[in-house]
Amino acid sequence: MDNLHLLNNKPKKDNSRGFYIALGVCLIAIGVAAWTTYDSVVNYAAPNEGTVSSKQVQHTNEAVSGIKVYEEESSEPAPVISSEPAPKVKEEVSKAPVTPPSKVPAKRTEAKVLTFTSPVEKTVTQGFSGQNPVYSKTFKDWRVHTGTDFAAKPGDTVKAAADGTVKDIVSDDFYGNTVVVMHDNIETSYCGLGTIIVRKGEVLKQGQKIGTVGITPFESADASHMHLSMKRDGKYIDPLSVIK
Repeated sequence: MDNLHLLNNKPKKDNSRGFYIALGVCLIAIGVAAWTTYDSVVNYAAPNEGTVSSKQVQHTNEAVSGIKVYEEESSEPAPVISSEPAPKVKEEVSKAPVTPPSKVPAKRTEAKVLTFTSPVEKTVTQGFSGQNPVYSKTFKDWRVHTGTDFAAKPGDTVKAAADGTVKDIVSDDFYGNTVVVMHDNIETSYCGLGTIIVRKGEVLKQGQKIGTVGITPFESADASHMHLSMKRDGKYIDPLSVIK
């Protein structure tokens, strides 16, 4: 019995040893598998710091500038994009040559030279005395004669001695009915008229009828005539010095 008991206990001891051996192998295998897995996970999560994938570079550049730059595909350096505006190029505009206007000589307008004619027949009865007094039959004294008397009958036509403009028409007890005409700087007075057919401001032509011969009060004692006086720049002059 004792030997039988010893025989029965011997296999149990061998079985226990095999179990523990198998358990140790499993634990070692599990450890090795766990270490391998851990090393793979660490390498995948933390790649080499000096290595950057082309996809990462592409995504980074797209986020910064919006321009895709493939650094690994080309060995040439990427172009530098400047933020400064491009310089403006001045366009040269060819200007047509300016031709100065030709100077056209102005036409010379020759000033018309006034000529004077006698307002009536050119028969002088009393001339211009200037500063020398002459005897007056009407006043019976000596006085200067500031004009020229032309022989004429009452009613004879009196004409403008030159082109001019009627400056004034007056009537008084000394000169009678008088027409004053301006001819540039010469003023003529047609005194002692019987009738007047022009008006103040009217433009006259040489030889145009002004009126008719009448009576000159301050020379009423003299024979019938027409008294003409002239002033140049306000001073009396001899009518015969300009009448042709």
